[in-house]
Amino acid sequence: MGPPRPALLALPALLLLLAGARAEKEMLENVSPVCPRDTTRFKHLRKYTYNYEAESSSGVPGTADSRSATRINCKVELEVPQLCSFILKTSQCTLKEVYGFNPEGRALLKKTKNSEEFAAAMSRYELKLVIPEGKQVFLYPEKDEPTHILNIKRGIISALLVPPETEETKQVLFLDTVYGNCSTHFTVKTRKGNVATEISTERDLGQCDRFKPIRTGVSPLALIKGMTHPLSTLISSSQSCQYTLDAKRKHVAEAICKEQHLFLPFSYKNMYGMGVQVTQTLKLEDTPKINSRFFGEGTKKVGLAFESTKSTSPPKQAEAVLKTLQELKKLTISEQNIQRANLFHKLVTELRGLSEEAVTSLLPQLIEVSSPITLQALVQCGQPQCSTHILQWLKRVHANPLLIDVVTYLVALIPEPSAQQLREIFNMAREQRSRATLYALSHAVNNYHKTNPTGTQELLDIANYLMEQIQDDCTGDEDYTYLILRVIGNMGQTMEQVTPELKSSILKCVQSTKPSLMIQKAAIQALRKMEPKDEDQEVLLQTFLDDASPGDKRLAAYLMLMRSPSQADINKIVQLLPREQNEQVKNFVASHIANILNSEELDIQDLKKLVKEALKESQLPTVMDFRKFSRNYRLYKSVSLPSLDPASAKIEGNLIFDPNNYLPKETMLKTTLTAFGFASADLFEIGLEGKGFEPTLEALFGKQGFFPDSVNKALYWVNGQVPDGVSKVLVDHFGYTKEDKREQDMVNGMMFTVQKLIEDLKSKEVPEARAYLRILGEELGFARLHDLQLLGKLLLTDRPDALMITTAQDRKDACTFFKDAGLP
Repeated sequence: MGPPRPALLALPALLLLLAGARAEKEMLENVSPVCPRDTTRFKHLRKYTYNYEAESSSGVPGTADSRSATRINCKVELEVPQLCSFILKTSQCTLKEVYGFNPEGRALLKKTKNSEEFAAAMSRYELKLVIPEGKQVFLYPEKDEPTHILNIKRGIISALLVPPETEETKQVLFLDTVYGNCSTHFTVKTRKGNVATEISTERDLGQCDRFKPIRTGVSPLALIKGMTHPLSTLISSSQSCQYTLDAKRKHVAEAICKEQHLFLPFSYKNMYGMGVQVTQTLKLEDTPKINSRFFGEGTKKVGLAFESTKSTSPPKQAEAVLKTLQELKKLTISEQNIQRANLFHKLVTELRGLSEEAVTSLLPQLIEVSSPITLQALVQCGQPQCSTHILQWLKRVHANPLLIDVVTYLVALIPEPSAQQLREIFNMAREQRSRATLYALSHAVNNYHKTNPTGTQELLDIANYLMEQIQDDCTGDEDYTYLILRVIGNMGQTMEQVTPELKSSILKCVQSTKPSLMIQKAAIQALRKMEPKDEDQEVLLQTFLDDASPGDKRLAAYLMLMRSPSQADINKIVQLLPREQNEQVKNFVASHIANILNSEELDIQDLKKLVKEALKESQLPTVMDFRKFSRNYRLYKSVSLPSLDPASAKIEGNLIFDPNNYLPKETMLKTTLTAFGFASADLFEIGLEGKGFEPTLEALFGKQGFFPDSVNKALYWVNGQVPDGVSKVLVDHFGYTKEDKREQDMVNGMMFTVQKLIEDLKSKEVPEARAYLRILGEELGFARLHDLQLLGKLLLTDRPDALMITTAQDRKDACTFFKDAGLP
């Protein structure tokens, strides 16, 4: 038959080529729409090989002896098996360090002792990454990849990522980098036709959302403050990159990225001086094709931003802390107390530099030397490894509950708490169940959620615990349920995001008539930070419209409803007012709506339009005597500033009267500031609610009450030194004359008057009152009148058996006070 013809031999090869081309075309057409082809500069089924060099130097330019430098060299391969999916491989790495400088000032480098170990670590694992939409980067490192090696590879990836250019020459983009998402000034410097060949990027690293310079955290109680945000304010950090691109295929042919971190206090014109320079260089060597299309995502998924690495404290550093404490303890014996402040400052500073493991192992030795000084130093330290151990230690030694309360509250105020700190505060709150520890928990939850916006197991456990405490429609222990509801109100926004079911439990408490009125109102106020939904608004509206409910509960529901009412809600409120039977409710709502109509506040203009629409066919009732009827007060002032948004301030107050005796039973005063285009912020808010004040007012201000008697004594004791005009006003007001015989001994006389006041209060109905304070929306706590009364008894004597606690109710009140205050 003869040899095969060339055409017949070429036919199978041609069929294979056509099949491969068809398969490639089909694969391109089937690419996920979240990864368009124009979002990446690297073509799939290719490998890009680069020579990588990174050098880091620190010191002051021009002073060779005080400079240090480190250089990394590697071969970098970036495989692209699929669009927007990459495999990074690093090999042939070397690590060098400076050993001197030549006469021209250039660093002389040699291999470090651990260079081979470093090279093995860099080449051991490959790193997979994806860029689904060409912007956000996700990495899939191997489970055993060390964090510091992964961070180096992150730097390589960050330097290679160049977004495709547009027709614009200059633009501002938000890009993923090793410092988080950064605002980047993107400039096309040269083009070849319509294709960019040179591009530059510049960014201020301080504006990146994950840029966290090293800082020294401190306790709110610390006298030795250190610097809470030192590097974010004292160091200038910037990065600039220059890219040369292949004019035909658009991939990166060369990349040079330079970072500069300058210590401003020791700089000249904020440009030259002490700092750190980092330079990365990538030069393309080859772009061979590859056949592998396989890309398997790993189980571990992380972002491009740097991760912090744990540093271990050298043994000598731990020994130095112990030695400093021993010297500090000897000062009392040697009577050289003049050195105490410097040594204690040294001790706190050394503690802040220790790692978690070092503090754990060292703490028993420190306590053995001096537990009081160790406790003071740990409180001043403020770092997570210190504050966590404080709480554990206090529980272990069964410290005084009052001390535990104080320390827990202070630890909770530290910004950016760790998960371990939050867990310790939560455990303490469950054990103590006091006002201090539970309010501390609310502050810690809010601070933790700012840096951990997604729900964590710690937050979920706290939310579940709070839900358990208010089950059965808030019919449990009244005082504890009230406390839990106040605490929920403090962290409502966080808890709602973690467990939406918590709001449903609170709404059941609002609708139920089983708990006391105090609990029902607390449940309404627990919604203050939560997002108002339609179903929530409906519950609040029905509560307000229910004329069988107490007036103050209806007004609490009304104020919560008016945060974000609909037109239908306001229509129903306005229609109800003319036939409202409760004069206190009618007068308060009328005054509140009138204040809305008269206000020029920018943030309530939409609400004002809704009110005007509802009043087109209705009229507000006349606001009645402010001395007898509940009322809302509002004072507003706006100031226009050149080229800035207007600034405004508002003072608002509520006064709610008891309908039976025309005495105020609830008051509130709040100050709000709006400035520089930011949302309105409540600077502070104080509130007081209670009932049964008449007997107390008589005991305090009546004819024979505490204050008239005290004033009369004061007039006698000063022996005519008070001006006649002032003396006449005081005498006329309280109805006394100077001729009345009074106790000669000032101290004994005053103690007698205080004791008489307490006896008068004991013989009368004791009022119920609670006062709270909020600053910037955060409630710091509340106090009860019972607390102040029992505290007054404590001040009269130092003998526990002479507290004048004679009745069963007094004993019960005393136990409650001691429990809440943390006293034994």
